Amino acid sequence: MRFGRTPAPPLQTISTPAAAAVPVADDGSIPLIDFLGQGFQLLRDIDLGHSLWRVELAADLDPLASGQIVVVAAYTPEDIESSRSLMQRFMTIVLAMGIGPQYGSRALALGAVGYVDANTDEGTIRGLFGDAVARVRMRRLRAAAA
Repeated sequence: MRFGRTPAPPLQTISTPAAAAVPVADDGSIPLIDFLGQGFQLLRDIDLGHSLWRVELAADLDPLASGQIVVVAAYTPEDIESSRSLMQRFMTIVLAMGIGPQYGSRALALGAVGYVDANTDEGTIRGLFGDAVARVRMRRLRAAAA
């Protein structure tokens, strides 16, 4: 008796377009709107303990639910002003890239939950970012209790 392999029938391949892997925003995975990329690189180098993913346009955030934490890198005071609609929809932290701390009160008045000046030291940036995330969690708890 002779044993041998029988050839397998040919495989049928079905071509379906692969779904694009879109990161899900939450408190551990936070989108950062940064059209130049310098703020993104700064926060990655500091290692905040949060996973950041960079988007270049605010329109890329349309599928996200309101109330998510979003970081906006502001290179000019106009960047803060133009982010007003984001601040009203999302829990927005403004990362000031070279414009100084003087625009913090304006960002907070427009609805930001935090303002982080990138010209400070890494420990201060970590602390300010952590405070802003804690503020978001407190707001969510208050909203859930109401």
